[in-house]
Amino acid sequence: MRPLLIGMALGMLLAACAPAARPTPAGVPRAPAEVQQFGRAGGPEAEDAQRLKGAPAAGAPAATPVAVAVNPPGVIPNPAVRMIIKNAEMRLVVSSVDEALTRIEGLVADVGGYILNSRTWFQNGEKYASLTFAVPSERFEETLGRLRRIGVKVADESTSGQDVSQEYVDLEARLANLEAAAARLREFLKEAKSVEEALQVEARLRELEGEIAQVKGRMNFLKGRSAYSLITVILEPLRPTPTPTPTPTPIVWDPGETFREATGVLGLLLRTLVDLSIWMLVLGGPFILPAGAIAFVVYRLRNRHRPKSSP
Repeated sequence: MRPLLIGMALGMLLAACAPAARPTPAGVPRAPAEVQQFGRAGGPEAEDAQRLKGAPAAGAPAATPVAVAVNPPGVIPNPAVRMIIKNAEMRLVVSSVDEALTRIEGLVADVGGYILNSRTWFQNGEKYASLTFAVPSERFEETLGRLRRIGVKVADESTSGQDVSQEYVDLEARLANLEAAAARLREFLKEAKSVEEALQVEARLRELEGEIAQVKGRMNFLKGRSAYSLITVILEPLRPTPTPTPTPTPIVWDPGETFREATGVLGLLLRTLVDLSIWMLVLGGPFILPAGAIAFVVYRLRNRHRPKSSP
């Protein structure tokens, strides 16, 4: 009876001295117990550690829990701040490619971005250019608006976005669990009784450290990509609008039209002859009439003196 009473008293004393748990905000689901108290005896990592030390996992005395502060799965710490990866592609028609390149480079420097790559080439004697640059995400829309004003017209434009907030939260939780497991393995490594145990613990620790490095690398990538947005701009020269060539109208034979044209030509010819006769009569009348009279008199005189032929 006395040992039972002593055990109950110790349990009440430990419960009174334990720090009070923070209340969970309303509407936020509580994380599972295995996530909140990662490393408690009976968990997967604890079983591995006990197996490496040679002690049985089941039925062993409860070890001191290791509290890990992680975000509940599926809950974003600050919903107002989203991690959005934004991308845009734009094709601009400009009056001068060189001038547009200079203006875009100044725009990128003005908004605090940086150019990733650029390329220029010639096609049919015309210069083209392409630029890819990164700008702060909070100035993404402003940059697109200023780019539109650089070109004569926007030939093509497309934007896309990817929300990676949930993935980042999951990576945070995974990183906390991996770091807690690595800390436990370092403790076991110090307590290893033989070289074989130390080698086994160290091998598992290296695996965890590799996973931690991968998770941190992915988190850093998401941070960088969500902080800066990528924009690709293709510049095309303004080409003059070609003048359309008139299509020849096919000729269709029309007898009526031919008759009308012939009648018109005949009338024009008759009018010309009449006009010519009038001109000759008016201008040559004073000369033609006396000449005709003289010729008639000469003709009569010659015929009168000519002897008549006998029957």
